[in-house]
Amino acid sequence: MNDLVEKVQTQGIATKENWLDFKDLEKIKNLVNEMEPVKGSENSIYAVNFKTLIKKFFKFRFSEIFKSFYFIKLSKKLKLKKIAQKILKSNSKLIRIDLFWSPKSDSPVIQWHVDNAYSGKQNIKVFNEPDKNAIKFIFYLTNVSSNNGCLSYIPFSHKIAYMLKKGIYEKDIEYQTYWTLSDFRKIILKADNYKYLKKRLDEKIIKNFLNTSENILNGKTDETLFDYEIKKGGAVVFDEAGVHKGSKTELNDRMVLRFFYRRI
Repeated sequence: MNDLVEKVQTQGIATKENWLDFKDLEKIKNLVNEMEPVKGSENSIYAVNFKTLIKKFFKFRFSEIFKSFYFIKLSKKLKLKKIAQKILKSNSKLIRIDLFWSPKSDSPVIQWHVDNAYSGKQNIKVFNEPDKNAIKFIFYLTNVSSNNGCLSYIPFSHKIAYMLKKGIYEKDIEYQTYWTLSDFRKIILKADNYKYLKKRLDEKIIKNFLNTSENILNGKTDETLFDYEIKKGGAVVFDEAGVHKGSKTELNDRMVLRFFYRRI
């Protein structure tokens, strides 16, 4: 497991095959069949956090609360909090569990983007602390591959995104939208911002990212080089700060179980 932790810390992402055993997969499958979509999000089948548990309690939906406890128990069995804390080098807490379903489609689940980058909004009144990024565990309940639901991730991009977020939070960098890959490049390439990042990061990381992202946007590189193919029961662990996307689901529907951990 130390290898996984080191990879996430350095590259931003790591994978582990056969993490869920057959018994757990069957249990999750049975629970999914009993669940209803989350209100306002037809593709999010189930959500577990403190707020949703309280709502279920006051609505007397006790059976759903017991189902939630199964997923919390599973997270403990898999020692996810311990792994997240090693990656973050800090105490952490489980902030969300959900099951997310993506139908078969010839369109990407989501294009290249940066999580917690204000979704591309122009006017931001309160900026997020840079250390509030989450470590995400995505367990696949269906096989995923290139152009069939796998996660794509640009290694080392999480280091740039973290430092950029830090600069914005501390008012050393003027905010401009950077949720999309194109906008992320633009904010890095601004002369003062590049100078700021170069002082705090190995410039090779910045140059490699700019070269890689330019080739992606211009269609000069095979994007599948950044795909993480995993069989059912395996998982990908990544720092959400990095640039990533969800590929097309050309062959079949995709179902994932997600756990999010954040520093306390």
